[in-house]
Amino acid sequence: MKLRATRRTILFMGFSAPIIFDSIQAVATETKASGPWKLGDVIVEQAWARVAPGGSRTGAVYLTIHNKSATDDLLLAVDSNAAKTTAIHESRIVDGVATMEPLPMGLPMPSHGEVVMRPGAMHIMLTGLSGALKVGEMLPVRMVFQEAGSLDFEVPILPFNTDDPAVKHSGHGANP
Repeated sequence: MKLRATRRTILFMGFSAPIIFDSIQAVATETKASGPWKLGDVIVEQAWARVAPGGSRTGAVYLTIHNKSATDDLLLAVDSNAAKTTAIHESRIVDGVATMEPLPMGLPMPSHGEVVMRPGAMHIMLTGLSGALKVGEMLPVRMVFQEAGSLDFEVPILPFNTDDPAVKHSGHGANP
Protein backbone atom coordinates (compact mmCIF):
# COMPACT_ATOMS: atom_id res chain seq x y z
CA MET A 1 0.00 0.00 0.00
CA LYS A 2 1.36 3.42 -0.83
CA LEU A 3 0.11 6.98 -0.79
CA ARG A 4 -0.08 8.69 -4.13
CA ALA A 5 -1.42 11.98 -5.41
CA THR A 6 -3.69 11.39 -8.39
CA ARG A 7 -5.13 13.68 -11.00
CA ARG A 8 -6.89 11.58 -13.60
CA THR A 9 -10.08 11.80 -15.60
CA ILE A 10 -12.20 8.66 -15.39
CA LEU A 11 -15.70 7.60 -16.31
CA PHE A 12 -17.52 7.58 -12.98
CA MET A 13 -20.53 5.29 -12.51
CA GLY A 14 -21.22 5.31 -16.25
CA PHE A 15 -21.74 9.06 -16.60
CA SER A 16 -20.23 10.50 -19.75
CA ALA A 17 -19.03 13.61 -17.94
CA PRO A 18 -15.60 12.86 -16.48
CA ILE A 19 -14.83 13.41 -12.82
CA ILE A 20 -11.39 14.72 -11.82
CA PHE A 21 -9.86 13.16 -8.73
CA ASP A 22 -7.26 15.47 -7.22
CA SER A 23 -6.47 14.03 -3.83
CA ILE A 24 -4.03 11.96 -1.88
CA GLN A 25 -5.45 8.53 -1.24
CA ALA A 26 -4.38 5.09 -0.15
CA VAL A 27 -3.87 2.96 -3.23
CA ALA A 28 -2.95 -0.71 -3.34
CA THR A 29 -0.55 -1.21 -6.23
CA GLU A 30 0.31 -4.66 -7.51
CA THR A 31 2.30 -5.94 -10.48
CA LYS A 32 1.78 -9.74 -10.47
CA ALA A 33 0.86 -11.09 -13.92
CA SER A 34 -2.84 -12.12 -13.96
CA GLY A 35 -3.14 -11.84 -10.15
CA PRO A 36 -4.32 -12.46 -7.59
CA TRP A 37 -4.32 -8.91 -6.24
CA LYS A 38 -5.82 -8.09 -2.86
CA LEU A 39 -7.36 -4.91 -1.45
CA GLY A 40 -8.76 -5.63 2.00
CA ASP A 41 -11.40 -8.30 1.44
CA VAL A 42 -11.57 -7.74 -2.33
CA ILE A 43 -9.52 -10.11 -4.49
CA VAL A 44 -9.01 -9.75 -8.26
CA GLU A 45 -7.58 -12.68 -10.21
CA GLN A 46 -7.45 -14.44 -13.58
CA ALA A 47 -6.99 -11.07 -15.31
CA TRP A 48 -6.01 -10.69 -18.95
CA ALA A 49 -6.65 -8.31 -21.83
CA ARG A 50 -6.79 -8.36 -25.57
CA VAL A 51 -6.69 -5.60 -28.14
CA ALA A 52 -8.80 -5.73 -31.32
CA PRO A 53 -6.72 -6.17 -34.48
CA GLY A 54 -6.75 -3.78 -37.41
CA GLY A 55 -6.16 -0.49 -35.66
CA SER A 56 -9.65 -0.13 -34.15
CA ARG A 57 -8.08 1.19 -30.92
CA THR A 58 -10.43 -0.91 -28.76
CA GLY A 59 -9.83 -3.74 -26.36
CA ALA A 60 -11.23 -5.55 -23.36
CA VAL A 61 -10.13 -6.75 -19.94
CA TYR A 62 -11.44 -9.97 -18.42
CA LEU A 63 -11.06 -11.02 -14.77
CA THR A 64 -12.71 -12.38 -11.66
CA ILE A 65 -13.49 -10.28 -8.58
CA HIS A 66 -14.21 -11.83 -5.18
CA ASN A 67 -15.76 -9.87 -2.32
CA LYS A 68 -14.83 -11.84 0.80
CA SER A 69 -16.25 -9.11 3.05
CA ALA A 70 -19.35 -9.41 5.24
CA THR A 71 -20.65 -6.23 3.57
CA ASP A 72 -21.70 -5.45 0.02
CA ASP A 73 -19.47 -3.18 -2.07
CA LEU A 74 -19.86 -1.36 -5.38
CA LEU A 75 -17.30 -1.14 -8.17
CA LEU A 76 -17.72 2.54 -9.00
CA ALA A 77 -15.19 2.94 -11.80
CA VAL A 78 -12.49 1.25 -13.83
CA ASP A 79 -9.71 3.19 -15.51
CA SER A 80 -6.61 2.63 -17.61
CA ASN A 81 -4.23 5.37 -18.63
CA ALA A 82 -3.78 3.46 -21.91
CA ALA A 83 -7.41 4.19 -22.94
CA LYS A 84 -9.41 7.35 -23.52
CA THR A 85 -12.48 5.75 -21.93
CA THR A 86 -13.22 2.62 -19.96
CA ALA A 87 -16.58 1.14 -18.99
CA ILE A 88 -17.98 -2.09 -17.64
CA HIS A 89 -20.12 -3.68 -20.36
CA GLU A 90 -22.50 -6.59 -20.29
CA SER A 91 -22.99 -8.58 -23.51
CA ARG A 92 -26.32 -10.25 -24.18
CA ILE A 93 -28.06 -12.05 -27.01
CA VAL A 94 -31.61 -10.79 -27.48
CA ASP A 95 -33.73 -12.33 -30.26
CA GLY A 96 -30.58 -13.73 -31.86
CA VAL A 97 -28.83 -10.34 -31.88
CA ALA A 98 -25.75 -9.71 -29.76
CA THR A 99 -25.85 -6.45 -27.82
CA MET A 100 -23.37 -4.76 -25.52
CA GLU A 101 -24.57 -2.32 -22.86
CA PRO A 102 -22.58 -0.30 -20.31
CA LEU A 103 -23.53 -0.64 -16.64
CA PRO A 104 -24.27 3.02 -15.82
CA MET A 105 -24.55 2.78 -12.04
CA GLY A 106 -21.49 0.71 -11.24
CA LEU A 107 -21.21 -3.00 -10.56
CA PRO A 108 -22.68 -4.37 -7.32
CA MET A 109 -20.30 -6.65 -5.44
CA PRO A 110 -22.41 -8.75 -3.04
CA SER A 111 -20.99 -9.85 0.28
CA HIS A 112 -19.14 -13.16 -0.11
CA GLY A 113 -19.89 -13.05 -3.84
CA GLU A 114 -17.91 -13.10 -7.04
CA VAL A 115 -18.20 -11.44 -10.43
CA VAL A 116 -16.70 -13.17 -13.46
CA MET A 117 -15.85 -11.16 -16.58
CA ARG A 118 -15.30 -13.30 -19.69
CA PRO A 119 -15.45 -12.95 -23.50
CA GLY A 120 -19.04 -12.83 -24.73
CA ALA A 121 -20.27 -11.75 -21.30
CA MET A 122 -19.44 -8.98 -18.84
CA HIS A 123 -16.09 -7.25 -19.49
CA ILE A 124 -14.21 -3.99 -19.14
CA MET A 125 -14.38 -2.17 -22.49
CA LEU A 126 -11.41 -0.01 -23.49
CA THR A 127 -11.85 2.61 -26.24
CA GLY A 128 -9.48 5.16 -27.71
CA LEU A 129 -6.41 3.10 -26.86
CA SER A 130 -3.27 5.19 -26.93
CA GLY A 131 -0.31 3.97 -28.89
CA ALA A 132 0.17 0.50 -30.21
CA LEU A 133 -0.32 -1.95 -27.36
CA LYS A 134 1.38 -5.21 -28.16
CA VAL A 135 0.87 -8.81 -27.17
CA GLY A 136 3.07 -9.59 -24.18
CA GLU A 137 2.95 -6.07 -22.76
CA MET A 138 1.20 -5.21 -19.51
CA LEU A 139 -1.92 -3.00 -19.42
CA PRO A 140 -2.36 -0.76 -16.36
CA VAL A 141 -5.80 -0.93 -14.70
CA ARG A 142 -7.31 0.88 -11.72
CA MET A 143 -10.52 -0.24 -10.01
CA VAL A 144 -12.32 2.08 -7.60
CA PHE A 145 -14.61 0.42 -5.04
CA GLN A 146 -17.02 2.36 -2.86
CA GLU A 147 -15.95 0.61 0.36
CA ALA A 148 -12.60 -1.07 -0.35
CA GLY A 149 -10.93 1.89 -2.12
CA SER A 150 -8.65 1.85 -5.17
CA LEU A 151 -6.63 -1.03 -6.56
CA ASP A 152 -3.97 -0.54 -9.24
CA PHE A 153 -2.60 -3.54 -11.13
CA GLU A 154 -1.33 -4.59 -14.56
CA VAL A 155 -2.76 -7.33 -16.75
CA PRO A 156 -1.01 -9.19 -19.57
CA ILE A 157 -2.13 -8.52 -23.15
CA LEU A 158 -2.78 -11.82 -24.94
CA PRO A 159 -3.34 -12.46 -28.67
CA PHE A 160 -6.82 -11.54 -29.91
CA ASN A 161 -7.77 -15.11 -30.85
CA THR A 162 -6.74 -16.50 -27.44
CA ASP A 163 -9.21 -18.76 -25.68
CA ASP A 164 -10.05 -17.67 -22.15
CA PRO A 165 -7.07 -18.87 -20.06
CA ALA A 166 -9.21 -18.89 -16.90
CA VAL A 167 -11.58 -21.45 -18.45
CA LYS A 168 -8.69 -23.57 -19.71
CA HIS A 169 -7.11 -23.71 -16.29
CA SER A 170 -10.16 -23.52 -14.03
CA GLY A 171 -9.44 -25.24 -10.78
CA HIS A 172 -5.68 -24.81 -11.23
CA GLY A 173 -5.34 -21.14 -10.28
CA ALA A 174 -5.15 -19.47 -6.92
CA ASN A 175 -8.24 -19.92 -4.81
CA PRO A 176 -8.26 -16.98 -2.41
